[in-house]
This record gives sequence, structure tokens and C-alpha cells, in this order.
Amino acid sequence: MVSYANDRQRQPLAGTIGKRMRSIAWLLLIGMCWLAPRHAAFALDSQAVFESNEHAVFQIRVVNRETGKKSAIGSGFVFDRPERLATNYHVVSSFAEKPDLYELRYLRPDGSEGMLRLLAVDVVYDLALVEADQSLGSPLPVGAPPAKGAALYAMGNPLDLGLTIAAGTNGGLLSQTDDSRILFSGSLNPGMSGGPTFDERGLVVGINVSTARNDISFIVPARYLQALTAMPPVPTDRLLEHIARQVRAYQTRYQSAIADGNWPTTRLRTAQVPGAISPTIRCWDASPKPKPENLYHHLSITCQNEIDIFLSDRLDVGKIIYEFIWIESESLEPLRFYRLYRALNNSQFGGQANKDDVSNFTCNTQFVDVNGRDLKATTCTRHYLNYPGLSDVLFTAAMVGEPDTGFIFNIDLSGTDVGIANRLITRFLREIKWQR
Repeated sequence: MVSYANDRQRQPLAGTIGKRMRSIAWLLLIGMCWLAPRHAAFALDSQAVFESNEHAVFQIRVVNRETGKKSAIGSGFVFDRPERLATNYHVVSSFAEKPDLYELRYLRPDGSEGMLRLLAVDVVYDLALVEADQSLGSPLPVGAPPAKGAALYAMGNPLDLGLTIAAGTNGGLLSQTDDSRILFSGSLNPGMSGGPTFDERGLVVGINVSTARNDISFIVPARYLQALTAMPPVPTDRLLEHIARQVRAYQTRYQSAIADGNWPTTRLRTAQVPGAISPTIRCWDASPKPKPENLYHHLSITCQNEIDIFLSDRLDVGKIIYEFIWIESESLEPLRFYRLYRALNNSQFGGQANKDDVSNFTCNTQFVDVNGRDLKATTCTRHYLNYPGLSDVLFTAAMVGEPDTGFIFNIDLSGTDVGIANRLITRFLREIKWQR
């Protein structure tokens, strides 16, 4: 704009018309200069975003009541009301699990601190609201994420080193996570969880949640915060039950939609099997590298979703993992083939849950007819002790009666409702077909 005005001033002007034109040019220049700062404020850089919002971003601490020392830290920002902070559920999860052992505190950038109480949680989207007894500042304005490729700025307290800001770009919503995560090409480090992510206008468009390192990080879209404000407070001694209901309701909606959807299929030798049965699921070839000394042919397909619902440091739920294995041999005698086949049919449930978290697995084995072929099927179930209604389900089925051919189907479902898990398993068995 200034260059345009300067170009106009270089034009030869004379007489009354020239004076009028010069007056108009000066007015235009003054108007453009007046507009320029307003436009610049509309597209901020990282320094401007930081300076405008550092007063409203806090460190959140989980403190051991006995030692008075922090056991975990995260970040939070003033949201909805002056006394409230938004953060991640995983930041405050230790307190939610054991409120008698821990307490919540905030730390201002100036070093002052105070007590917090847990007001509401949404574990599915890893969000929480905490509240103080006094005002913490003006709530930050919230907006929708900008276009893919736009600049984003994440604020938080990395590694207990103080408040900072990380610049990156919006990599877009991830369909693999049910549109509940935005890819952020910036560095989020431990301690930044729960902090705000801003767009170029200074609006909060997301909440820092996790990182995969190498400048691959994830944020939760800010729209999921709105539901938290409508949730009634839950007594601390009923919080885990409340969390279990949230997870169970989500899993039922999510897995029911999958069970009722249209499933693509793929070939595994003479078996027709389900492929990626949801946009949230990806499938990979998992076949071992062939070796000349092997006297058999081994193929495998593994599929899983990218949904992880954080319950505690040991417990992540929401996973659907399934695999199909095909093995055949023209050279192995039946007994050697059987031993190899049995070794492959050894599915075990993953995870770090221990006896304080879940019951022992109980299993049931039976033979089932899968579209004309007999499979030996085993269903194992264990239940979460502190989260009523949530269970882990492991199902494995192996084809029987063939001396030189084997087929195995395994599926693991974590933190689910047993009824909907059985619906999914039944649908899988119905979709497996055999081709001549």
C-alpha cells in the first residue's frame, strides 16, 4: 500500500487538479497507515501470541499430600469463567484415581500458587476442568481451527522449565482418531499437556495433548471443551464410575457404528477376510520375510485403530486390534506342521494392567462353523476392578481338520462393553468366507 502511495506521489501533478490529487493521495496514505496496525494485530506472530496470553496460562501440579512435593505437572488455561482452568484429563488422572493421596495446585508465571478442585472430566477426549476459589484472570476466547497449513502456536510448561511457546502448522484433522485430534507440526514436550494452542488471531483452537516426537504432535480441537461446561459436578468418590460410563457409552457408539457399517474385504490366499472396517483403522502386511530354509508359506495381515483413551499411567483403552494368519506347506509332515501351527496360535493380550486393575481372564472354548469350515474358537474376558462395566475381550479362532493348511483369526478389544464386543466378533465370523 505504501509503495502504491509513493508511486502516486512520483506522478507529475500541476494546478488545482494537482493539489486536489495530492490531497486525496495524502488522505489515502493516512487511512492506510491507520489500517495497517489493525491488520497486523489480526495476524500475530509467536511473540505477540505469547505476550498477549502468558497471564492466562498456568502450570498445574499434582502434589503428594504427605511429602508436599509434585509428582506430575501439566499446563492449563483460563476458560469459561475467571476461576476455571481447562487442561488434559491425563494431567490430573493421579488425583482422580487417588484423591486421598494427591491434591491439585496451580502455579502462576509470577510464582504464586493456590489450590484447585476437579470440576468435570471427559476422558474420551482427554479433557478436564479444574476450579480455584478466586479469579485467575479473563477467560481466553475460543475459535475453530484454521485451514490446513495455517500457523499454530502452542503454549505450556515443558519439563518444569517455565512457560514457553512452540510454533508449528496445522496438519489437519486425523480421521484415524475419529476427528478428535489435530496434527501439529511443532514440538510438544512433557509438561505442555493441557496448554492452549492458538491460531494467528490469538484464539484458542485446541488443547495440547501428546507428541510422537520429531515435531509430530497432537492437539484436541477446542470445540470438545464446550460439553465440559454443561456437566454437573461429580463427587470425588464416584468419579471412576462416572469415567467408566463415559468410556462405555463412547465404545458402544463407536463399535456399534462399525458393526453396522459396510466392510471392505481383502484376500488372504483362499480366504476372504475383512479389511479396514472403519476410517479409524489401518491395515498392514505383517508377513515374516520368507526364508529359503523354511518349508512353509506364512502370510499375515494386522489391523488396528489409533484410538487411545487414557485412564491411568498403566491403562489405555479403546484399542481394536485384529489379525489374520495363513500358513500352508507341501513339504512338512502333518505332525511337524501341527506343531508349527499350534505355536502360531498363541495370542496374548497386551497392556500393563496388573492384578490391582483387572480380574483374571476367564475363557470359553467351542467349535464354530464359519461359512462351511470348522474353527476352534476361544473367547477370554477380564473385567476392570475400578471401572464398572469395562472389560477386555480376547478372541481367537483357528481352522481345524486340514493337514497342510492353517488359518487363524485374532481380535483384541480393550476397555469395552462385552455385549458390543460379541456383536463385532459375530460380524467378523460372518464376513470370513472361503474361495475355491
